[in-house]
Amino acid sequence: MRYSTLLARTRTLSLSATPRHWTSSVGRRHFIPSTQSQQTYIVWAPDYTDEGALARRMAVRQKHFVTANKLIKQGILKVAGGLLTPETQDAAPGNRKFVGSALLYEAENLEAVRKLVEQDVYWTETVWNKDKIVILPIIMATTLQDRAGITQPTPED
Repeated sequence: MRYSTLLARTRTLSLSATPRHWTSSVGRRHFIPSTQSQQTYIVWAPDYTDEGALARRMAVRQKHFVTANKLIKQGILKVAGGLLTPETQDAAPGNRKFVGSALLYEAENLEAVRKLVEQDVYWTETVWNKDKIVILPIIMATTLQDRAGITQPTPED
């Protein structure tokens, strides 16, 4: 499949799309089995790029970690992390430039993941760019660790 075709199909799964895109035949026919078993989904959530985006992220970061930790303990969120610009990956924590998040969920369907994303404080506090978020089913080529854990401590830990 050509990259442009794949990109066009993935855009139909963007959160900015109308609900009919979430149930598109493309997604069902090619990715989602008819059984009610858990499926794995990857979320690419780029941040807004306005001047206040980083400040909004940092203001709600601990709350985001608390929610992420709960989802990890429930077995829903498998892997998550902030995406950095390449030039700041080795910088001190206060000097890193975040450009978004990547998350790996296990859920019954795409709609369940969409709801989780929309409940996240990064969504509600306009950290993530709602027009550019992409959620895709993923077939894992490798296994995940048996027990994931958040690397950032929260008040509840």
